[in-house]
Amino acid sequence: MIYYMYRVKRLFRNRVLFFWSIIFPLVLATFFKLAFSSITEKDWGFETIAVAVAPEEGTVPDETLLSFLESMENEGTAYFAVTKTDMESAEKLLADKEVTAVIVTGEETKVLFRENGLMQTVVKTVLDGYLQSKDIFVEAAVNGKLAEVTEVFSTELETLKVREFKGASKDPMIQYFQALIAMASLYGAMYGLTNTNELNVKSTDVASRRLAAPMRKIPTVIVDVAAAFTIQYVQFLILITYYTLILRVDFGVINGWLFLAGALHSLFGVLLGYFIGSVVQKKEGVQNAIMMGGVMLSCFLAGLMVGNLRIIIELSVPVINRINPATLIADSLQALCIMGDMEQYTRCMVSILIWCVCLGIGSVLAITIRQKLYGRRVEKA
Repeated sequence: MIYYMYRVKRLFRNRVLFFWSIIFPLVLATFFKLAFSSITEKDWGFETIAVAVAPEEGTVPDETLLSFLESMENEGTAYFAVTKTDMESAEKLLADKEVTAVIVTGEETKVLFRENGLMQTVVKTVLDGYLQSKDIFVEAAVNGKLAEVTEVFSTELETLKVREFKGASKDPMIQYFQALIAMASLYGAMYGLTNTNELNVKSTDVASRRLAAPMRKIPTVIVDVAAAFTIQYVQFLILITYYTLILRVDFGVINGWLFLAGALHSLFGVLLGYFIGSVVQKKEGVQNAIMMGGVMLSCFLAGLMVGNLRIIIELSVPVINRINPATLIADSLQALCIMGDMEQYTRCMVSILIWCVCLGIGSVLAITIRQKLYGRRVEKA
């Protein structure tokens, strides 16, 4: 226990490790919040869309379209606030930004905008769907197949039901914060790498003193892992607390499964550093470069820099998402906090656990082989 507390204090006092593993993710999360909050509020917050419907001169209003627009609602909130007016008044409303769009009915139904945006896209999409359905019904009525088409549409509406997320968060920008947690977890590799170097007699004077201590190598490594894991997991808790209480990020479900995931993610980061430090027998600068390059590549593929990259990879090379550590971490958080999909969460956790076992075994083998080679060299000397 005394040795464990000594390692915790030594790692915690390392200012470089402390900055990159906790301060940098907190600062980056703050910038994410500042950058994405306005986007979320403007483009993703659901609100009723004001539209005007006006017939062309010499035509009558499309009452079916009016009824269709007025009937659309989401959990009791209307999709559209419809204003029935003439063309001149509609254009004035659009110019004064009192309506988002003007739907012009007549021989050719069209929609007018002043600017492009999510609300305008919704109006255009809904109108296109209405016109396509209308053409299908008109053609069916002409051909005497109205009953058949009506039955097909009823079956389709029964099939295409909205899948409700069982998680708590529906914020589309949460994926960036999840990828950031993945990055912070992988940064735990710095603690594992530091511990490994401080057991390498060629690296530092500290390593020489530690190796001279009356304690076997494997128990020393286990205590080192426990100390590094403790610090990394505490930092995970700090990051989650900062998300929810300070930044007010709608992170989603906060329960025991989330803290279990954080523990496994933290362990993976530490073991990754041990593996790199055990296998790569180069200068510390080379080891750090390999570690940071691997971490940043993994985070890039997980969507930290490009939010939709995970989806693109899933559609083109899905095997990358199945083995990329940062993607597995982000997907486990998404499955738990957004989708509420425990099956996907379990698959991700099992994959990360397999990674941990492989890294742990690889590290032990590398340390054992290196120790035997060093012992032989000492005997020959």
